[in-house]
Amino acid sequence: MQRETGIPGYAWLQGAAWVKREKWTSRVLLVALSILLLGACEGNDPSVNAGRLRVKLTDGSDFTIKELYLHVRGVSIFATDSVGADGEWVNLEYDGGEYNLLTLFNGKNVMLVDQYFPAGKEIRKVRLLLGNKNRILTNTAKDYPLQMPSEIIEGIEVDLMEPILMKPNIISSLIIDVNAAHSVRERDGNYFIHPNVRAFPEMYGSTLRGYVNPAEFTAGIVIIKDPDTLITLPERDGMFSFAGLTKGEWEVYLFSHPASLYADTAFIWNVDTTGVVDITPKPIRLPQRSLIPDEGEGEGDGEGEGEGEGEGEGEGEGEGEGEGEGEGE
Repeated sequence: MQRETGIPGYAWLQGAAWVKREKWTSRVLLVALSILLLGACEGNDPSVNAGRLRVKLTDGSDFTIKELYLHVRGVSIFATDSVGADGEWVNLEYDGGEYNLLTLFNGKNVMLVDQYFPAGKEIRKVRLLLGNKNRILTNTAKDYPLQMPSEIIEGIEVDLMEPILMKPNIISSLIIDVNAAHSVRERDGNYFIHPNVRAFPEMYGSTLRGYVNPAEFTAGIVIIKDPDTLITLPERDGMFSFAGLTKGEWEVYLFSHPASLYADTAFIWNVDTTGVVDITPKPIRLPQRSLIPDEGEGEGDGEGEGEGEGEGEGEGEGEGEGEGEGEGE
């Protein structure tokens, strides 16, 4: 019987080639499946090619209101592409809430929104949709509901002082600053909410910071630069701050409690750089009333001096008359 020899090792090579081909096919299928799964994950993952958008609520203060509750039902932003075209309103991921604005001053804030947002979009406006549970508590402990005028029922739209360009893997924060002192109006015994709002990126502009002493006798701090009038209260250590300021000269007024022994003071401070601008000296000391002449006291002194001069003149005239009589005799 003749034995078929063939090419030595050929059968082994064929087997090895088959195994290699099977492994290569398996790898191709695995890579293809991975690409498909990755694509599916990217389609459902909002973090892909996106930045992180945070919206925060803060407040200026008010001397006459103890508490001011703002009921927010919705937050939306107006975003365009990077060249400012094709803009649209986008509702953000927010469930609503009530906030006492008078606890949110001197840099304190509360987070409303924290979500991914497509990179390349430029945020130009923000809109707050208010609910019907807005109210105030005055310093006399009276609670008043705040009615909404018809013009803000559909929302309060605010232009950002500087647009926010969303970038991949970067956190961008938007500050909504409600000026409580200019947000409540009274008419015929009824109180209305009409928020006076500024909106700006968290790193926008300058922050003016100072310290006042004694803090417990400081009723409030006001800064003015047309068209803005901003108000706050000092912290226990006397610190106060105002964020989102433009460069230039700001008038600063520190008001003392009327019943205290301290007087008001005022000065102008030039905000000439971005970031935190500190007021010196630290702290600013309120002057004592006893060291400042009162207008009423000055007028009283003047009257007393006038009376004394009148008496002196009368005595002189009497002496002159006596001399004349003696000479005549």
